Amino acid sequence: MGQSEPTLVEFVRYNQWANETLMALCEKIEGTLLTAPIQGAAGSILETFGHILRAEASFLMRIHGESPAPTFKWEEAPSLSQLRTYSKILGDAFLDTVQTVSPTTNVHEEEGDWIFDYQARLIFMSLVYHGIAHRTDITTFLNRQEIELPELDIWGYQDSFPSRFNAKLQNIADTSEK
Repeated sequence: MGQSEPTLVEFVRYNQWANETLMALCEKIEGTLLTAPIQGAAGSILETFGHILRAEASFLMRIHGESPAPTFKWEEAPSLSQLRTYSKILGDAFLDTVQTVSPTTNVHEEEGDWIFDYQARLIFMSLVYHGIAHRTDITTFLNRQEIELPELDIWGYQDSFPSRFNAKLQNIADTSEK
């Protein structure tokens, strides 16, 4: 394909970072909060992370016809640590995909009486949107529990990786002569 579009690559990296950052926070949570139902979400925190990762695996499946398999069985209610490991595997697979599959590559799906053709960029966009939507479900729930949350937005990502954006913050008062 040649060189990947850098913004698209950063969006995939952002999604992986946001998943990892929120999962790391959730691993520190004690009690039943990880399994408590979240009204209007895909279930509990654990179930919502599972939903996110199943969707990411299905997105890869749509592009490649296969996706990395987890080392656990979904029906055995994987731990957050297991989900976190699988998230890293899926994130790496998506990063490789976005760097090797052109966004305009046709994705073809058939199911029953339906045939659906679309460009891979729809999957790439879905990865990011879907992750943000469900991480927001989790962070809204945790915020209601008065748990201090990391900044998971694009600015928080930029703060974690300023060199990727040539970001420099300077206080002009510190640079003026006195």
